[in-house]
Amino acid sequence: MVHFLRSILGLWSGFVSFFRLLLPRLLGLRPGCGLRVGGGIEWPLGNVGSIQIGDRVCLGKRGWFYLPLNNRTAKIKIGSGTSVGNDFVITSNGCIEIGVDCLISYRVTLMDHSHVTGPGVAPVTSGLTESGPISIGTKCFIGCNVVIMPGVKLGENCVVGASSVVTKSFDAGSVIAGAPAKLLRKI
Repeated sequence: MVHFLRSILGLWSGFVSFFRLLLPRLLGLRPGCGLRVGGGIEWPLGNVGSIQIGDRVCLGKRGWFYLPLNNRTAKIKIGSGTSVGNDFVITSNGCIEIGVDCLISYRVTLMDHSHVTGPGVAPVTSGLTESGPISIGTKCFIGCNVVIMPGVKLGENCVVGASSVVTKSFDAGSVIAGAPAKLLRKI
């Protein structure tokens, strides 16, 4: 009975995801097989073709992707088997790559740029800074409320503790936490 109910739930989830992806697909999104999407995801409809999503990816509710309209080289890649929790923000002015089989918790922000600021500068209209690519390796776990800043590279099997702000790169197998994130131990 449990397998039957899981099968029905899986079919329903696939059916709903199909309709949630109609407009993004018409505008150029080419997701892998088995993509599951929650409701309320905001897609960069003018640049959605620059997002690559692998097979069996799960995207939570109320997420937000951003790619500037005037930057056709910006891209976002999400590897197969990766799951991203609710309320995510992934915003790229260059390149953000998430590896295969990663688990990214809820309210996680990945941004490879910032806004131009300084004396006499209005950040609302100043534009975006240059990109610092973000790369998250295979089988990483990113805890809830984490912010990953421009130029960060995480090796495979990294673990990032909840509410961390990651401002620099870490090698494979690193367990990190804090604001700014620091190495706690290697696994």
